Amino acid sequence: MEATVREGHAPAVVVSLQPGERMTAEAGAMMFVSGDISMEVEMPGGVMGGLKRKLLAGESLFLTRYRANGAGAVGITGPFPGSIRQHELDGEIICEKHAYLGHHGEVEIESAFAQKLGMGIGGGGEGFFLQRLKGKGTVWLHGGGDFLDFDLAAGQLLIIDTGCMVMIEPTVNYEVKLQGGVAKSLFGGEGLFLVHMTGPGHVTLQTLPFSRTARRVLASAGGGRDEVGAGGILGGILGE
Repeated sequence: MEATVREGHAPAVVVSLQPGERMTAEAGAMMFVSGDISMEVEMPGGVMGGLKRKLLAGESLFLTRYRANGAGAVGITGPFPGSIRQHELDGEIICEKHAYLGHHGEVEIESAFAQKLGMGIGGGGEGFFLQRLKGKGTVWLHGGGDFLDFDLAAGQLLIIDTGCMVMIEPTVNYEVKLQGGVAKSLFGGEGLFLVHMTGPGHVTLQTLPFSRTARRVLASAGGGRDEVGAGGILGGILGE
């Protein structure tokens, strides 16, 4: 297997496969298939695993598996402009629900449950639902905008918007906390909840979550009401 990330505003991964090699990708990620490549749909973890991915992470029930009967290539891409990173997995990582794009090797995908009460509650319109990737292989991760990386020391604290996370190592402790004060939540534009991450471990963020762009588009389509108050709470009142 040989993979090349084609950089750009809307990057793609081109994976060259030799006969007998396989790769797996998120449903709908395929851009092209070249050569003698067969495709089949699988439901990771069976029916219960697929339902967990759908209900908890908001992902498709299915993944697409590609098998090279002869030499060939598969091109996959993310659902919106941003960045793609190739990660060599040997153990476990936890990623944001839309970050997983595809993998090659022995990798298991499952929903990651909250460490703390409140995990999964939306902050600023984001749902903080996670997926756990375990095993050994090559994983491709997608994020909006650019990637920003932090290597946290033991006890070091990083506070982030729920939508900005891409990936963390399992050694990082994460907890969703309610912001102090209603005024901060309503007028600060950051939502009611933020994620508190404590090291040690690696953290990867995305600079422009797609949901943030989507909210701006919806606000503009609605005449800019969302400009007054986070989530348009006061904007809706004043605009009536």
